[in-house]
Amino acid sequence: MKNRPMQGIKVLEIANWVAAPSCAMMLSDMGAEVFKIEPPEGDALRGILESPPIPGAPGNLTFYLDNRGKKSIIIDFTKPHASKAVHKIISQVDILITNLTDERAKKYHLSFDEVKQIKPDIVYSVISGYGTTGPDAFRRGFDFTSFWAHSGIQGLLGEPDDPPPPNRGSQGDHISAMNLLAATLAALRLRDISGEAQRAEVTLQRTGMWTIAGDVQRTIFSKEQPKKHDRQEPKNPIFNSYQTKDGKWVMFAMAQTDRYWPRFCDMVQKPQWKDMYPTIEQLMEHTRMLTSEITGLFLEKQYDEWAILLDEFDMTWAPVVELPDLIESPQLDAIDTFAEIDDPEFGTYKTINVPFSILNSEIKPRGPAPTPGQDTNEALKEFGFTSQELSDFAASGLFG
Repeated sequence: MKNRPMQGIKVLEIANWVAAPSCAMMLSDMGAEVFKIEPPEGDALRGILESPPIPGAPGNLTFYLDNRGKKSIIIDFTKPHASKAVHKIISQVDILITNLTDERAKKYHLSFDEVKQIKPDIVYSVISGYGTTGPDAFRRGFDFTSFWAHSGIQGLLGEPDDPPPPNRGSQGDHISAMNLLAATLAALRLRDISGEAQRAEVTLQRTGMWTIAGDVQRTIFSKEQPKKHDRQEPKNPIFNSYQTKDGKWVMFAMAQTDRYWPRFCDMVQKPQWKDMYPTIEQLMEHTRMLTSEITGLFLEKQYDEWAILLDEFDMTWAPVVELPDLIESPQLDAIDTFAEIDDPEFGTYKTINVPFSILNSEIKPRGPAPTPGQDTNEALKEFGFTSQELSDFAASGLFG
């Protein structure tokens, strides 16, 4: 039987939307027992409908992805007994994951200082748009704003004269969730070494900046905004994308021109280019003309023809794929990219696995996303609440 890396670890999630829940989901996939506290109306993401609707979908598919395998507990934080109940849960878990602002955490008696008094060896992991201190700490942070726009990424995308392009929803959230997972696991290791509470913090903005860290580092030295990539005049004509005769696109990433350029010239049957432009400096000087020539050459053959040649000449390239083709990739099946979830309400459906594996361990979904509050009574009994306490809580409106 394969071991699960986080088996025996208990996690409490007090969060909604995507980034923090996604981190908790990955801990669940690795074997942790994750309890998700939701308000009576449920996680805010539950109410965001797919647009356009997808036949057969169980609901908001991002919610179902990032909350699989968890136990849902409904607690209304506005009720008098909420803090007492949550504190008792906290005293029995290893990790608390939250995206509460510092102000709200203090309001609900869930600040790090208060939580570590309850659980002296807690790992307290928090994610926000900009951080819990500093002049921007008050700002609401979302994927589109903090990660894309305010990190500098969006200002680098698109063609030189184009406005900033729109981005894909939750892309920055999922990258930030990976960052939060790394910070949480490091904090857990420090907790085990020191026996003391640890606080890990991740922001969407800093995570976004890290994805363009090379550009950030260059800007620190140059004090200038990096130039956008220009497909018509790239720095290197074989570090660019080109369209084939049948409308498909290929992307080249061949920075070592001394290694790839001669073979590329042979592949496109332009051997004279090897002597005419033998150095990267000459390629850069004539890049607009060469890019135009290469654009015309690639429009002469179908994608399948170019794919054979590109592999035959050992080029570093990839197709610009569409997702319906990608999800049927035998390569992705070979490395267990997908899994199946059995949902008692919606049946069996395919889902994407976490983007890593560990040899001889089991990392996969533990079950479907819960319905709101489906585990409230059972989970609270597991944390030592009596039947009388649960009745009193229900009577007070704690469960909505």
